[in-house]
Amino acid sequence: MFNKPFRVKSNTPIKGSERKKLKAELQKCYPTITEEDLTLLIPNKEEMSVMKIETHGGEIVSAHVVGKKPIVFHIRDKLYPTVYLLWILPNKLIPYFTTWNEVVPKFSNGADLMLPGIIVKEEMGLRAYGRLNKGVTVAVNSNTNSAAVAVGMTALSSEDMYMAGRRGKGIEILHCIGDFLWQAGTKESPPELGPPGSQSDAKVTAPQDATANTEEGTEIAETKESVEQAPDMNQQPSSDVGDSVEAPAEQKNPQETMDELLNYCFFKALKTSAKKIELPVLTSNFYRLHIVPACPSEKTLDVKKSSYKKLSKFLDTLKKEGVIDVKEFTKGVESISAIRYDHERVRSFRVDINDKPEPAPALEKVGEIDKYLPPVITRMYAINAVCLPLFAGTYRKGTNLTTQQIRQYLTEYVRVNQLQNATNPSQVTLDPILSDVMLKKGEVAASLSWEELMSRCQAKLSTVYEMIFPNQSAPVIVKGELEPVEITTASRAGNKKVTLISGLETYRIDLDEFARRCQVGVAASTTITSSPAKKGQLVLVQGNQISFVGNLLIDEYGIPKQFIQGFDLKKAKNKK
Repeated sequence: MFNKPFRVKSNTPIKGSERKKLKAELQKCYPTITEEDLTLLIPNKEEMSVMKIETHGGEIVSAHVVGKKPIVFHIRDKLYPTVYLLWILPNKLIPYFTTWNEVVPKFSNGADLMLPGIIVKEEMGLRAYGRLNKGVTVAVNSNTNSAAVAVGMTALSSEDMYMAGRRGKGIEILHCIGDFLWQAGTKESPPELGPPGSQSDAKVTAPQDATANTEEGTEIAETKESVEQAPDMNQQPSSDVGDSVEAPAEQKNPQETMDELLNYCFFKALKTSAKKIELPVLTSNFYRLHIVPACPSEKTLDVKKSSYKKLSKFLDTLKKEGVIDVKEFTKGVESISAIRYDHERVRSFRVDINDKPEPAPALEKVGEIDKYLPPVITRMYAINAVCLPLFAGTYRKGTNLTTQQIRQYLTEYVRVNQLQNATNPSQVTLDPILSDVMLKKGEVAASLSWEELMSRCQAKLSTVYEMIFPNQSAPVIVKGELEPVEITTASRAGNKKVTLISGLETYRIDLDEFARRCQVGVAASTTITSSPAKKGQLVLVQGNQISFVGNLLIDEYGIPKQFIQGFDLKKAKNKK
């Protein structure tokens, strides 16, 4: 969460009442903490402030700083300790997991702690990972020093960790030594406390929400004994954390290696070519146009050699994790309908700096026919002179924003200026700038709903479309509405029907190749002629071939249905 620079929105000294409030909150979260511990953590005469932070991902976090050291931070009203606090009260407040010392530097790069990277006693069976629920706050230390190096929360319950067979994520890392929250403090190194298990750690009662299948009063020391083990110093690290840390080759079978490569390529695609993809998109197109090109040049991606065997099973796993949604809009044809870019796995993924694959060619050879790769099309909104006063100071005139960026900006603008109605949170009070931008001439209104505010803002901005073509670094920006591919029918001599397709040049579709596919597909003659009504050329196919042409554009060329005009004409006639 803090592996990238954040913006400090405010840093305000706090009063004595706030000190008491924080102490009470610490006692509530950690019942074993004593008054002496609180005095040690928050000395009465020590300077103390609360720092409001906006992370790189746009999340608002508050951190309490005592004597230039952040000791706790709040995320969505939940309190977490920092490594500075855990160094003052070591091995006392929360359960600890132990990993290899070589893994620790990866945390500051955004990696999470995977299950193979956790050192446990396998012979303990179902309790090898302790007795914790999912989402419990935990600390991570190394096999050489029991001082905490990271703070996070369990991604699975202890039982699920064991049943996962050392595969998958174990701990979601929120904060670690070396990240920017640590750098906001004194930047001191962790104290030398010796390897885990070499000292007598204090026993504390586990928080009520941290235990599972145990009676009230079970001690965290029991959990620690099962997960914080001193390893054999002659033993080598057995695995990794995150997507960029590789385990020794002898510990992995080919399927595990291919699983990691498949996951890497998928999340790399979300960070690169599919960052602004138009949804829904066919799963086959997503794999061919985004996942495969994301594979490093020195490796070969093959789903059949992974444990998933099929692309659908791999995507189903990601669906269960909440990363994507997959729906079957057409029987037997699956599409990705939603991608959650704010998901922790997406946000924490980092592309390997040494991964520089060759740019994908614009066309792939498939038998004797060239395979067309469609552009990635994104509807955006350009800041114009009318809306510039609202966005001034953050964006310039002419800047193109996505719908999500506009929503985030308006939300932050309302929050900073305290414009949300206190009695009716669905309403936003209009300040002079919002009134001038949002209201029509002569219109009078004191407030607008969130939905109305968003829709009016989009209506005021200028519509543009961004088209990213394969093997082209700079996107093509089309101002105004994007011209669709138009499919129409007309009558020729003898009342014979013909199908006319125009607008293919906008999407850089080869007209000769398209005409040849139509000719082979429907066994009818095709010609290419100039369009009398529009600029460019059109393809003429004998007969009423609307259904075939529409399906060809969607299934083979990957053109989104919203950019095909006239495809529903045949269906409408059939209904009549």
